[in-house]
Amino acid sequence: MNCVKCGSVVAEGNNFCMVCGTPVGASAPQSAPAPAPQANPVPQSEQPSIPYYQPVMDGANITLPLSRKFRIRCPDCGRVSDDIKRDLTVGFPCPSCKKAYSYAGQVLIYRMGCFYPLYASAPMDIVIDGLDYGRITNQESVRIMLPAGPHVVCCGNLGRNLSNAFQIVVTPEYYNFAFKFNLVYHGPFTYPGRGIPMEFTQCAPEEIPNI
Repeated sequence: MNCVKCGSVVAEGNNFCMVCGTPVGASAPQSAPAPAPQANPVPQSEQPSIPYYQPVMDGANITLPLSRKFRIRCPDCGRVSDDIKRDLTVGFPCPSCKKAYSYAGQVLIYRMGCFYPLYASAPMDIVIDGLDYGRITNQESVRIMLPAGPHVVCCGNLGRNLSNAFQIVVTPEYYNFAFKFNLVYHGPFTYPGRGIPMEFTQCAPEEIPNI
């Protein structure tokens, strides 16, 4: 079925739309005149967030609902790319070479907001098993699909300055990991790439916003 509010496909068994949060069975919204522009828009931190979805397993493979964002590093072409789950089949295709692989787990990473402009504007690297898994920007959440087995996860500037690292082991029992990454401002004489203080801590998946 489709959501009566945003039109997204709602998977069987879900009680609400995974995109906008509208309950299943809600009446269609009535058309109304467009509201006048607000003088003081609602801050981003107070806007409704995407409801958290606990991933489920199909055998030994992780599955996601439609319209959820994910990132993979293709085992064939090595490209790191972001995409959106577009169907209910098990597997995540590479946008470049089109080959699809299933994954046994996921790691969620949230880069906490930093007020200092130099830090906020600097994209940082996600590094897993010593490989580049793309950038993460200020106040961004990233979902990365991982195969079964041990992995070492950290963030920072690849090849220069990395945070502390965590070793995780993806198994059918433990397949959902979450971390928060933060650049700590201690004055104008530290900046990305040369001794910038970093915090990389494990957290509950429910603490990762808009994922």
